[in-house]
Amino acid sequence: MREVRPEWIAALKAVDGGAELRWNSTVGRWEFILSSADGVPRSQFWGWFYRIERGKRVPTTPDPVTGLYPFRDLDDDAMREAIDNLTRSFIGNPFDGAGTTRREVMRRYRYNRELQSQKYREAGEAFADMAAERGRRLRGAPLIHVPVTIGK
Repeated sequence: MREVRPEWIAALKAVDGGAELRWNSTVGRWEFILSSADGVPRSQFWGWFYRIERGKRVPTTPDPVTGLYPFRDLDDDAMREAIDNLTRSFIGNPFDGAGTTRREVMRRYRYNRELQSQKYREAGEAFADMAAERGRRLRGAPLIHVPVTIGK
């Protein structure tokens, strides 16, 4: 059984007060349990999310069957990397992240609302074009047949 070091928990709690860290023996991975915008804890499994090729980070792909990234054990260096990533990307980051949870949720809400509005607008324009074309045909506009030769 792998042991969680107290200093890892302390560093994790500094980023997210409700966070937990444990070894999940079912999937054989370290499991970070973090708060989410809706207040429900979410699990993230630790793995190799990148590999180094010619001095550059190249993203790895998860296993197509399990969806898990390649196994990576947790040590002090890996924990520092995880904490650094969480500090930059955690939605509740009070330092330089997304700001308040409400602000981030509202930003996403406005983005999705605008995306949906744009989709409806495009569908309406496509329907108007189709209706106009059909209207021209129904009023007896002449149809022009264009011969097309395919091949030789």
